[in-house]
Amino acid sequence: MKRDVMARIAACTLVVGILVVLLGCPPPAEPPPQDPGPAEGTVAVAVPSRGGAVDGTTQGSDEFIWNLLTQFMAPVVPSQPSPVVFETWASDADTFSTSPHWPEPGEPKKFQRSVLGAQTTQHFNPIDVPCNNDVNAAVGGFPTTGCIAEEVKRNRPQFDYIVENNLNTKAGLAAAYANGFDVAMPTAAIAVKGDWIPVEDMLEWIPELEGSIDRLRELYYTTTSDTVEYALVAMHVSSRQNTNWVWGTYEHHLNPGRCDNIGCFDSFGAVTPAVAPNNTTVNTQYGPCPKTQPLLDLMAQANLSPVWQNYCLKSTQVDYSAADDTPYALGSSVIERITGNGTVSASSCIACHVYASFGPDGAPTVAAKNMLPYNPTGPPIDGVLEGSLQFDFMWGVLLAP
Repeated sequence: MKRDVMARIAACTLVVGILVVLLGCPPPAEPPPQDPGPAEGTVAVAVPSRGGAVDGTTQGSDEFIWNLLTQFMAPVVPSQPSPVVFETWASDADTFSTSPHWPEPGEPKKFQRSVLGAQTTQHFNPIDVPCNNDVNAAVGGFPTTGCIAEEVKRNRPQFDYIVENNLNTKAGLAAAYANGFDVAMPTAAIAVKGDWIPVEDMLEWIPELEGSIDRLRELYYTTTSDTVEYALVAMHVSSRQNTNWVWGTYEHHLNPGRCDNIGCFDSFGAVTPAVAPNNTTVNTQYGPCPKTQPLLDLMAQANLSPVWQNYCLKSTQVDYSAADDTPYALGSSVIERITGNGTVSASSCIACHVYASFGPDGAPTVAAKNMLPYNPTGPPIDGVLEGSLQFDFMWGVLLAP
């Protein structure tokens, strides 16, 4: 009896198999293939930086840096869109001087050439002039006759710490070195680096402006220096809230190629929290970055001009590397790529600024300065800082007279 049942089962199975073949029915589904992982020999040089933890708060770094921005981009006079708070802070020239001073209200804005560009571009002109036309224009589709100005502002806690400890001159730094002084700025210290472009160059660079200065003023935060009107296109923001600082990079949404190479990531303020890079077309437009309601609420509470909704957080950085020790990359399509003549996918805020330091003469050593054009990523390299004292991640030390 058992043999009969087994025979019938075998016969049914055979018939089903024949019908599958004759009728073209698909065979039973196979389990999905296993991900083989990276091909043998593949090396991940760097991965895009992503937000992380911030000391003393439950906010992630994306939310934290947006909270800071809404505070220092608030108008000084609520009824007027400009100036905003960070523009009242001390510049590099105000800080690193034999006569440092906190700026008085209404002092004229003074730009400089890129400090990074001065270290990475051969035959770079002095930085004490307002605008730099010695840039890698072609890489960003920028006008070859155009120029880019830089501004670095330091808030009162950072300014006071530098000046009160005589760290604003080489002589003071040399004395600090001799005494083994540990430079550790207060957690309230903030620095903002902005890149500004004359509006006439903007109209030539950005076709979406349709040659209209009125349209430009609707979309960009602008200011005037030495009778020239400039538009703000990119910013680096750094806060001493973490020992390695908290770093954030912002770009205007019309910057060509703003998400190229590493993408754009904003887990707090962007309706679309991750934008992949376009790996087929360089310097493409990525469109606006609509803001989440929590960020819009913060902007409204701070009385920010609607123009700030056109600035996008590219990402934040709080560590050298990802959990698997692959170095993080974070850079600006303007500040690092065009002005600094560097590669965005091989740029890192923390890995670059960790080498900010000074030697016995109060100036950065050759080894430390050489790391700027090197575009370092990952943890510090042993030996580079030998014979140096760190300046707590602030490269303004290069400007000490």
